[in-house]
Amino acid sequence: MRSCSGFVRNPSHALSVKGANRLVARVASAPAPPLQQTTSYSNPSEGKTLRRLILLRHADSDQNSGVRDHDRQISETGRKQASQVAQLLKSKGWTPDLVLASNSKRTKQTLDEMCEVMDELGDVDAHYYGSLYTVAALDGQTREHIMECLLEVVDDVRNKVVMCVGHNKGWEEAASQFSGTAVKLKTASAALLQCYSASWKEVLQDSVQWQLVEVLVPAV
Repeated sequence: MRSCSGFVRNPSHALSVKGANRLVARVASAPAPPLQQTTSYSNPSEGKTLRRLILLRHADSDQNSGVRDHDRQISETGRKQASQVAQLLKSKGWTPDLVLASNSKRTKQTLDEMCEVMDELGDVDAHYYGSLYTVAALDGQTREHIMECLLEVVDDVRNKVVMCVGHNKGWEEAASQFSGTAVKLKTASAALLQCYSASWKEVLQDSVQWQLVEVLVPAV
């Protein structure tokens, strides 16, 4: 399997759990944000740019009891799933220009398999966060943390399609909270969200409801 050597892998994020202590401390006191948000950015207007967000769950992985969860590898089914979801994204014109991902092995392997189909994905700036692995297991915190991580690296001019790759339960919660509707994400499924806004900072607020365009589900 070819590795996506074009990815700019951020070593500081890959080796550390960003904000882990803060996240754990808030588990008991932070309720999940409400599903229904208050502001819709689904219609184009003067000075607004269409911004797209892909929330992709990692591909199917091997259930090996002798390997810690973080190091589980994707299965043969997972490889096919990753290839299929990449084909679907490419056919719909949703090619990411920025990637944020959990630093788990199965997440990285999912992206490597996708690169076999989406060659351009190999040249995309990618940031791996240990905290995106950790936060997905916590109640109601994933959406906020995705927004925090994204605002650290996103560029209003260069980045129009951002893909975040991670884990349930957090990814389903985040997709549901972004869109204001219940979203289910099977392995290698992707929620396609979009908004018109003047900046990423403007659209990455708790009060903003994104348009859920579609949920892509591999046939495997």
